[in-house]
Amino acid sequence: MTPTGRQIDDIRNLIRASVTTDVALSRFTSFKIGGPSDLVIEPKNLEELKKLILYLDQEKITRVVLGAGTNVLFHDKGFRGVVIRTAALDSLEIHENGSDFCKVLLAAGAPLPHVVSMVCRHGLKGLEPLWGIPGSLGGAVVTNAGAGDVCIGEFLESVKLVNRCGRELAIGRGDLKYGYRYMSLPQGSTVVEGILKLSRGDKDSITEELERSKARRRGKQPLDRPNAGCVFKNPSPDNPAGAVIDRLGFKGVCVGGAEVSPIHANFIVNRGNATAANVLELIEQIRSTAYEKANVNLDLEICVIGEDVGND
Repeated sequence: MTPTGRQIDDIRNLIRASVTTDVALSRFTSFKIGGPSDLVIEPKNLEELKKLILYLDQEKITRVVLGAGTNVLFHDKGFRGVVIRTAALDSLEIHENGSDFCKVLLAAGAPLPHVVSMVCRHGLKGLEPLWGIPGSLGGAVVTNAGAGDVCIGEFLESVKLVNRCGRELAIGRGDLKYGYRYMSLPQGSTVVEGILKLSRGDKDSITEELERSKARRRGKQPLDRPNAGCVFKNPSPDNPAGAVIDRLGFKGVCVGGAEVSPIHANFIVNRGNATAANVLELIEQIRSTAYEKANVNLDLEICVIGEDVGND
């Protein structure tokens, strides 16, 4: 539902957050693709976020929460409703307790690469393989972001959420169920905070592992062009999506300004003028070919959001 003028005024009176109308969503995603949103709102703190979510639910206004925008493709016609950006909610606190473990308290908008770098500098180990995932803590929790055999769910001690009614709720480790790119969270809830439990290690060894992780990422991923990370989930651990797509000969294939990366076939890059329609057509070509020629179903890892380009 598109917010009315009265509702926009209500929101501006309710919270002191940045409220912007008719904003190109390409500004807020790593893909640099996407049409306009009716409203983009950036809450400054948790209380503003709670008030906003409650109001939007009461008024039945469609919303989507956007962190770093790194695994998202917005349609060319944009998004009818409110996009809530959590970029300002980026606090990070490391709680020392004198034991072999430390707890790291993170707000939803905390950038994951920064988080990994900070904990490594403090001599906390385990997150080094996640350095190259360019998302925020909130998105990493929702998708159980990971690299290789390591995922964020392994380190989560608890998660704080805001439900549709604007109420806070906490889920402890014992109640968190997670799997490959999956986290069991209440439908319609918004991640606002996470606590990680990390063990201490040798700083030199941690630094060496972090540098190895950085080198692997830089050598295997197209970091020079806008993209949304891996497009498809791996069909199985021993049959990664990139290898499937590579065997089908898609590396370097273009549709308009969208190209299957010559570096890593599970990445689609924006050559500068790609549209969502270009990306979606390329995705459909890959999926249909994978099924017809390799009998492989490729499920999307990226989130496609907004109005279909075919709708009037």
